Parts: sequence; C-alpha cells; structure tokens
Amino acid sequence: MKRFLTAVVCAAFVIGAAAAAFGQTVDTAVALEGPGINKETLANLMANGELVAIREGPGGRLQITTAGILIDQPPDAVYKTITDYAHYPQFMPSTEECEVVATNGNVQDIRYVIKFKFLVFSWSVEYVMRQTLKSPQEISWNLLSSKGNKIRKSFGSWRLMSIEGGKRTAAFYSVYSDVSNAVPGLGSFLAKDPSMETAINVSASLMVLHAVKNRCENPAWVQKK
Repeated sequence: MKRFLTAVVCAAFVIGAAAAAFGQTVDTAVALEGPGINKETLANLMANGELVAIREGPGGRLQITTAGILIDQPPDAVYKTITDYAHYPQFMPSTEECEVVATNGNVQDIRYVIKFKFLVFSWSVEYVMRQTLKSPQEISWNLLSSKGNKIRKSFGSWRLMSIEGGKRTAAFYSVYSDVSNAVPGLGSFLAKDPSMETAINVSASLMVLHAVKNRCENPAWVQKK
C-alpha cells in the first residue's frame, strides 16, 4: 500500500516536469502540489525515504523519471547549491568538469564532462545544457550539444517546494537522458531490455539528489571519487 500511495502522489510531479521539459506551460504550484495533495502529506511520505515516479511510453520505453527527497535547508539554500556549478566536481557524482560558458538573462549554457559507469559499461561524455533559471523554485534544461553525439537527447528540471514554513525543502529532480550512443553495444543492449534505460536514469537521479542533500546540509561534504 505504501508503494502504491507513493506512485499516486508522484504522478502529479511527473506530469508537471515532463510538460515543462517539452516546453509546455504548467503552473509550478499545481505541478508540485497536485490535486488533493497538501504539503504535510507530502512531507510525511518523503520522511520515509525518496519518492520515485517513472513515466513510460509505448513498448515500455522510458519518457522521464522524477525523484524527490527532503532536505533540511530552506529552498534558497538548496537553489544556491544546485547552481554552484564551479564546485560540481567536488560534490556531484561522476562530474569531472563543469562551467558556465554563456549567460543571457536567466538562461545559461553549462558545459559538463561526465564519467559514468553502469554494469559492464563505462563512458565519458562532454555536453552543453541550456538552462532556464526561475529562482528559487525551478530550473529546467534541454541538451544543446553533445560531443560525438554520445548523448542523443536529454532534458529535465529541478522543482523546489518550501516545507515547514521554509525550514525544509522538498526537492524534485526530473530527467531523461538517451545515452544509447555513449559506448558501442549499449544501444542494442538497451533495445533488448528497455528497463535498463530506466535503471540508468533512476540511479543517476537518486545519486544527484543525495549529493545535493549532503552538500546542502554539510557545505564541507565532498563526493568520494
């Protein structure tokens, strides 16, 4: 029953995040809170662990994942950590390099170099994301370019909800990345077992959430390499 309730609650977040990623207009408050869901109920559910929701399309192919976690810091502090790109190599998993390469108002282009390992596969990718910042509640992004076309598609968002009068934050990270071209053989492997694409995206989401939580609650925290 608990897992069923978690899935129901998360459906609202996935709808909002997916629509934002595809450029559709969604009211942030509605997307975060969902019909009939209040912050107290949400906080109680998240107190027992992370929330994870998965949206799949025809054939079981992943469309987007959304994962949420409670952070014992106010939203503005969480937002500051998420946008601390210069220090990503210190606390973000698998991040070798990260820098802002262009800024135009609330739009930034961020260059990443990531080294990642999943099962027997390992790869290094360099790419640029175009991000739209809406401080202190939301950050959304789409892939701008990927060196060698190793990432074919990637989009996502951060949504931050104030909990307990602003003392805590419910942080939601939505993402989809098509890494089927990252290393030879990975594409055919994922085509045979689409659930592995979901596993890659969910695993990455949870690692990112825990890294942000740890860094927010302890600014000296560093990711072990």
